[in-house]
Amino acid sequence: MHGAHLWARHPHVRSGRDLTAGERAADRLKAAFGSWAFIIALNAVIAGWIALNAWVLRKPFDPYPFILLNLGLSWLAAQQGGALQIAANRGDRIAAEVATGTNANTAKLLDMQGQLLELQQRQMEILGELHKLRGTAAPGGGE
Repeated sequence: MHGAHLWARHPHVRSGRDLTAGERAADRLKAAFGSWAFIIALNAVIAGWIALNAWVLRKPFDPYPFILLNLGLSWLAAQQGGALQIAANRGDRIAAEVATGTNANTAKLLDMQGQLLELQQRQMEILGELHKLRGTAAPGGGE
């Protein structure tokens, strides 16, 4: 799956067995429909269809203007539009999971930074008291 390996390593994005069958299908459809292999195969099928019906067969099953081919391509476009929207929605959910995890991590880091600042302030107070007891000046221009 194209790009899926990147999300599999992100700690806040569900992957593998945590995904529903629909989410896995959306990832597979996105990888298939959004690939050069799909575009090349589709163009080869269209070219083969036209060649077969225009020049090879004596009695073509879909003569020019290729109405059956047009019907098939319209059906493909309708299906592909829906499938790609499902895949896009999946991508939006991945982005939301990443953002939620990032927000939670940021909150934890800010809390830890506040605790460290409090500890540093307390340490400076203790150091100042120690210097008072010794009768020496505190480092950093203190008392």
